[in-house]
Amino acid sequence: MDVVVTPEPQPLPASGAPPSDASPSRKIYLVAAVVLVAVAVGAVLFAGHTDPNKIAPTVNPNALPVLSPAPAVNPVGGWLNSPPLTPADLAGKVVIYDFWTYSCINCVRTIPYLAAWNQRYGSDGLVIIGIESPEFDFEKVKSNVVAADARLGVTWPVALDNDMAVWNAFNTEYWPTKDIADRQGRLRYQDFGEGQYTQTEDVIRTLLGVPAGSPRATAPSAAVASANASGDGDITGETYLGTAMGNEGAQSGEETYPSPGQPADDTARLGGAWTGESEEVTADTVGSEIVLNYHARQVNLTLAPPGPPNGAPSNTPPGAPGTPALLRIELDGQPLPLADRTSQTMVAADGSTYIDVSADDSYRLVLGSAIQRHTLTLIALTPGIEAFDFTFGA
Repeated sequence: MDVVVTPEPQPLPASGAPPSDASPSRKIYLVAAVVLVAVAVGAVLFAGHTDPNKIAPTVNPNALPVLSPAPAVNPVGGWLNSPPLTPADLAGKVVIYDFWTYSCINCVRTIPYLAAWNQRYGSDGLVIIGIESPEFDFEKVKSNVVAADARLGVTWPVALDNDMAVWNAFNTEYWPTKDIADRQGRLRYQDFGEGQYTQTEDVIRTLLGVPAGSPRATAPSAAVASANASGDGDITGETYLGTAMGNEGAQSGEETYPSPGQPADDTARLGGAWTGESEEVTADTVGSEIVLNYHARQVNLTLAPPGPPNGAPSNTPPGAPGTPALLRIELDGQPLPLADRTSQTMVAADGSTYIDVSADDSYRLVLGSAIQRHTLTLIALTPGIEAFDFTFGA
């Protein structure tokens, strides 16, 4: 749950330098554009911003298809939170293979449910294996994943699938995806995207043989569920900024863009000096800006602080250790209103609002009270900040 935290106002020098004690604070994958409720039972195609709970067919947990054996997990990047797990180690267990990546907001929003299932059913024979299959290069950096696991409360085994070999062995297509295998190591159920938590828990209970009358997992609070809502079918879709995946007009290499003006609905535009690369765009100067026209309640942006490119650790910006990398935020031409602020919102003495880009991650920029159309302007106060993709929620 995002709790609004508004620190004491702090002065921002005219140069745009950060306040000396600014507090540090990444993918709603509604790009998981398909919900496959159960393999061989049926698939339902949905747009990246459709609530899967409203369109997914139900399945009978007592009549799941028996599919292929679960492939062995041999990640090139090794394991976190566990020694390597072999098929022999998993024999007799019900296993959730959770394909995710830590900057995926949709993935992150499923973690409270995975944690609840792990706590409730671990003693009954449930094993969760997080398959960290990265989309961006910085997600291949082990230290970044370790830090994310600690922050997100991921305590179950995590396989670092840096070359996507496990992803491909399971024929995975979307973040997040959950494949569930029975005690005989046979895949029985697959779910894409968010939602379907009650049905997925029913499948877990059936495959474990948990008595019908036994307690269920403790669901996340209503407040967490509300803050984590993925969408209602009428919000802006994921918007990439890099030259390989984006359609926002970014050019490869250094480029100076004219003022973006007012972008068309559901698009983002660059202004000022940026360097375009395949995955991201990098602000070359103070004042480089991104203007986004969106329709949603929540806005998230994958960001990285200044630092070495191409996946090398970039958690230490140039200059003194701990120097903030600041990005100013304006909504409809004004500082972010109190009602739309998030736990990462900072406030300067002059009332302007900004965030500190302290790590390679997804940042929640806006958390409004309702789905609405707004124009979001982001202005780099620190050169070198990298921006990857916008994601949205309802």
